[in-house]
Amino acid sequence: NLDVRLGFDLCTDEQDFLQKRRKVVAATLKDVLHLEEDLQEHEVPVVAVTTAGCGIRALTAMYGSIFGLQKLRVLDCVSYISGSSGTTWTMTKLYEDADWSRKELGEIIIEARKQATKCKMGAFCLRSMTNYYRELSQRTQAGHKTSFIDLWGLMIESMLNDGKSHHRLSDQRRAVNQGQNPLPIYLALNVKDKVATKDFREWVEFTPYEVGFLKYGAFIRAEDFGSEFFMGRLMKKLPESRICFMQGDSSAW
Repeated sequence: NLDVRLGFDLCTDEQDFLQKRRKVVAATLKDVLHLEEDLQEHEVPVVAVTTAGCGIRALTAMYGSIFGLQKLRVLDCVSYISGSSGTTWTMTKLYEDADWSRKELGEIIIEARKQATKCKMGAFCLRSMTNYYRELSQRTQAGHKTSFIDLWGLMIESMLNDGKSHHRLSDQRRAVNQGQNPLPIYLALNVKDKVATKDFREWVEFTPYEVGFLKYGAFIRAEDFGSEFFMGRLMKKLPESRICFMQGDSSAW
């Protein structure tokens, strides 16, 4: 069997997630709309919240929007949340908690406000730069290809956290394995050197289950992103990257 999944259907894990999430959505809609009877499976809509990036403004706006949906008691009607750039900063923080949508978001927002408004000079000081260099060197030795985007991911982590986060994309499966939260879809652009993005750009999708290109119908397991493949087979398995490096990918265009 190939290690790259080829096809345009949802992977088995995502199909299982939707089955579980559909029950949550159905129960919420019945309550919110004051329905007398339970919804049949085919009557349950698949609702997605799509967001756009714009740095700290996007982070702030997304926290406010999600908090508003929670206050309206319709957050559990949502099956997907997608984001890029600044909104991925919100999403990665939320999905560190396996039950985030069932908790009061006010306290989470207070912490986010503290991180967003703190002085960012520490992320660019000599000590931080030394730590970045050390980690990027270790990353290169492990076999990963490193670039300025990886440095930017480390800077984002420093600016929005009090310390290093060891959270990884595949860890977020804990937050969706029972259908308790919407499934996150992180987006980044694949571009080419010396080619304008208006002439060539491809969307890359990241979920806790898979990373891939819908355009080509090619997907790999989230924990294998960054590893080496040839002819659809995994040739060299590399350690899964910390979530900050994906944030760099999503925030560099």
